[in-house]
Amino acid sequence: MRKVVYVQGCVFSQGQAAIYDESHQVIGTVQHEADGRVQVMNGQGRGVAFGKFIPTCKKWVVMNHDGQEVGQMKEKFSLFSKKCEYNVYERGTYTISFDLAKGKFSVRGSNGDVVAELIQDGDEYRLVKDADKLSMYELLSVLKSLTNSVLKPLAAV
Repeated sequence: MRKVVYVQGCVFSQGQAAIYDESHQVIGTVQHEADGRVQVMNGQGRGVAFGKFIPTCKKWVVMNHDGQEVGQMKEKFSLFSKKCEYNVYERGTYTISFDLAKGKFSVRGSNGDVVAELIQDGDEYRLVKDADKLSMYELLSVLKSLTNSVLKPLAAV
C-alpha cells in the first residue's frame, strides 16, 4: 500500500523535524539528538522508532517502541554511489542508495524494485513508501540516521 508523508525542519542536521500526512496534519516528529541517536515519535508524542550507532560492530541498530531491535544497517561497498544495507531479519534485506548533496534517498528490495524514496520537494521532503514490510516511522529513523555525524565514516558521507 502506497503511503506519502512530508518532513519539514531539520532533516539533514541535529534537531527536530515535523512529520505531516498528505493533508498536512502533524502525525509525529523525528529528533536527531546531540549524542547521535535518532528518535521518531508519533502524533501523541510516544516514541515509536529509535536508532543508535554501535561503534564496536560499526552498525546502526533500529528499535521499535518497546526497545526491541527490528533491523540493522551497515555500509555496503559501492564504487559510484553511497550505499547501505538494511537487514530487517525475517522481513528481508534492503539496499539504501543516497546522495546527501541532492537530498535524495532510495530504498530497494532484494528484487531491485524501489520500495521507498525520500526526495526534496521545495522546502520540505517527501517520503513515498510502497513496502508494507517497513513502517514509515522505521524508515524515517533509518534515513535520518544516514545524516548522523557518528555514521559519517560508516556511510562514507
